[in-house]
Amino acid sequence: MNRFERYLLRNMLAGVGTVLLVMSALVVFVNVLSQVEDLHDTGFSAGQLLFYVSLRLPGFLFQTIPIAALIGTLLGLGSLAVQRELIAMQVLGLSIWRMARAATLAALLVGAGAWVLGDVVAPRADAMARQMRDAQRLGGVGALLANQVWLRDGVYFIRVDRLVSPRLLRGVEVMEFGEGGQLRQIVRAPRAVVEPDGWLLFDGKGTRFEGEGATMFQQAQQLWPLRIEPEMVEVLAVKPETLTLAELWRQMQFLKENGLQTASFAALFWSRLITPVSVLPMMLLAVPLLLGGLRDSSMVRRVGIGVGIGAIYYLVNLTVGGGGAVLGLPVVVSAWLPTGLLSLLALWSLARSR
Repeated sequence: MNRFERYLLRNMLAGVGTVLLVMSALVVFVNVLSQVEDLHDTGFSAGQLLFYVSLRLPGFLFQTIPIAALIGTLLGLGSLAVQRELIAMQVLGLSIWRMARAATLAALLVGAGAWVLGDVVAPRADAMARQMRDAQRLGGVGALLANQVWLRDGVYFIRVDRLVSPRLLRGVEVMEFGEGGQLRQIVRAPRAVVEPDGWLLFDGKGTRFEGEGATMFQQAQQLWPLRIEPEMVEVLAVKPETLTLAELWRQMQFLKENGLQTASFAALFWSRLITPVSVLPMMLLAVPLLLGGLRDSSMVRRVGIGVGIGAIYYLVNLTVGGGGAVLGLPVVVSAWLPTGLLSLLALWSLARSR
């Protein structure tokens, strides 16, 4: 990269960073104000509420980072256009394709940051936020520790590795204690289904303690008299938003093996992959926009154009993604189609502006 391209890169990254900071401040402020009235119901202190809202922030920023990339690029390059620096660089030999190359590198950096935000930071932050919220709702009946759920029903203590749904559980361990607190039996099952009259454990292997000895046993299928309702289990169920891409993939495979629907998990999986990629056409599209009618526009107009394009992309994404099943399109096709169309638009605009 030559000096001009490095200069453009710095301005684009600075513009995107500024937009993300402003969006973060606005989101935290609005969410804190909207939940102040619920302080008594949630049991949060003012500090806890601020922490809870901050934990929800990475997930929001990840969803909106393509729009922030477009607006930030328009602002970063727009300031150069207003001061005629962009024109001077073009006179000195900076071509539109070199500008596009700088925008591509900036998009790769922003996209990499978006991936870290969406697949590393946001799932863990969302999980912590849910733990805070559920701790107030459960009242000591259960707890969510890391990815495991712990529940209690009288003399039974239950550990669940993964809640696929309120009725389908993966990796269940049931421990039964006697009146004196001694462990009477323990059983482990790879799969369980919550039924109206108890929990049905499949392929269970356990140990029964009697006196000084212990007896091993196996159960192909056994109904345990656990009275924990699916509604209570649902409170602790791991939401797809708290899973990483690898965990989403494993969850999809487990659902397929059990003959269950995977559409919601597949849609989120492909959305996680596409969001960082969509940053590239967004930032490339900003280059021909600035070389066209936005060169001498005010900052307000550039922000308005960026918000408008981002809103259209979001609506198209929502419409195609939601209507893909109705039209019979595979999830992967309906997920990638809006970004593919946006990429074609960006390349066509660059070619026209050459």
